[in-house]
Amino acid sequence: MHHGFFSNLKLTRLVHQINSVGKVTKMTASINLIHEGSASDFVTALLQEVESHPALNHEYLKRLSTGELPNIDAVLRDYAFNYSFYSDKFVGYLDAVIAGMKNENHKELIRENLLEEEGDPMAVELKDKPHVEIFADFKTRIGIDDQYLASNEICDTVRFWSETFMSCCKNERNGCGLGAIGIATEFIVPEIYQHFIDAIEQHSTFDDDASLFFRLHVDCDDGHGEDLVNVIKDVAIDPSEREAIRFGTLLALNLRSAFWDSMLARAFAMETHQQLAPAA
Repeated sequence: MHHGFFSNLKLTRLVHQINSVGKVTKMTASINLIHEGSASDFVTALLQEVESHPALNHEYLKRLSTGELPNIDAVLRDYAFNYSFYSDKFVGYLDAVIAGMKNENHKELIRENLLEEEGDPMAVELKDKPHVEIFADFKTRIGIDDQYLASNEICDTVRFWSETFMSCCKNERNGCGLGAIGIATEFIVPEIYQHFIDAIEQHSTFDDDASLFFRLHVDCDDGHGEDLVNVIKDVAIDPSEREAIRFGTLLALNLRSAFWDSMLARAFAMETHQQLAPAA
């Protein structure tokens, strides 16, 4: 499920080039490196653009961290309920990207993440189980039961997100799927998930154990993120793949940002409905 390959490795550590006096050097936009420059320069420029994208800096995320939403418990339930429609298919997204890869070494690196996603269904400890089961446990802990499922509907945005993302992962230009699932998903999720840890542990009424799913992807640092970036750099040696990588990256970021838009609107709508509700 949208899980990060690494944590405690800030985006700035990978995407900022520091000059001799410790200042960030000015970089060329990735769009200008599609047809010229090295693969490394192209990917580094793209990573820097990712860092400033609304998908990582959205008002919804900031309000989760600070608790500035009408009802954090209800907001987290709404997020988990909707997000699972997209994230439950994550193994399928990975399978689609792997199927389009030609380099066996690259395939093996992505398969390592697939194995991590699939976990051990027979594991005793929850942290070792399939990620989809860990997220399901999170939903149960925060009150998403049969009654909740029967009385709520997912937003259209998450349907569009899942369908469009899968299409990108299946694209015959493998760079498109790699950009989407690599740079725009696995690479950024640890930073995004910290906002949910803050919301659960600091601003909700839920037990801190409910944050396990998110902590697993923020606290673990197995180096897979850097491996995936290196895979993308290898693919980007072919200039014809760079546009596909950039497109997949920006598409996935924009889809995620649109989801945050929807979640924020629904959060504020909850407050409106509460205000309009008749007194008991």
